[in-house]
Amino acid sequence: MKTQLPRPAFVIFLMFSLILNACGAIAQGSAPTVTNTSAPTLTPTITLTPTQTPIPTATPNLAATQQYDDFLALVQEIYDAGQMSTTEGTYKKLDDYSDQLAMSFGYQWAPTGLEAKDFIIRADFDWEVANQKNYSGCGYLFRQDLTKNIFNGYYYIVALDGLNGVLFSYTGTEPYSTTANYTVPLVKKNKKPDMGSNPYHAEFMLVVNGAAAYTYVNGDLFTEHRLKGDWLTESGPLSNLVLTGSATDYGTRCKITNAEAWIISP
Repeated sequence: MKTQLPRPAFVIFLMFSLILNACGAIAQGSAPTVTNTSAPTLTPTITLTPTQTPIPTATPNLAATQQYDDFLALVQEIYDAGQMSTTEGTYKKLDDYSDQLAMSFGYQWAPTGLEAKDFIIRADFDWEVANQKNYSGCGYLFRQDLTKNIFNGYYYIVALDGLNGVLFSYTGTEPYSTTANYTVPLVKKNKKPDMGSNPYHAEFMLVVNGAAAYTYVNGDLFTEHRLKGDWLTESGPLSNLVLTGSATDYGTRCKITNAEAWIISP
């Protein structure tokens, strides 16, 4: 039997080309915001699989059933709001994630083991920043296409930052084959919710359906975005992500817990 080592996490160095305002509003059709001008640095991450303990009584089963029923009710609410085209899908409970990264501008991710095109994912985010600068927080990378790039493929990323709100971008190729991050257009943005002060906490939910994407913070709709209609339109790996704008000390620490996902059926 072959044993496969855990998949590495990846680090991409960024240079922001767009000045971000205090509210973190993302202007539609803006110029590329982040550029990687050198080959990415790979940072191996070892993820230990927790020991599986048999369930001793029926109580945990009842709790799991209630958790599923609660999430199914949420799926129905999202569908009723017109943000999903179907309620058919598969429920998944994800492992907790914890990571930290110290660099001027960058992010690092680790696969959840799920692949999806359209989905709902909800989790508790807890993060702290050693020296707050620009965007730093927790988030997700999705629809990663490993066939389009010799390094880490192309993908979408979304991250929640306590100071600025939501950063949403996708990767593509600039002239001379350098990889760049481009802003995903913002359609709607509501008042920034209370996420506390450093360290921050929020319940975050991301809904992706076709070319539409929605973020919820603490149960309320925060932003609506339009994805690029002809780019990264297929299913791809879904990953947890830590985003940092701080190279001081530990940089940014991120914990994602109680994560649940609904993989929408095609």
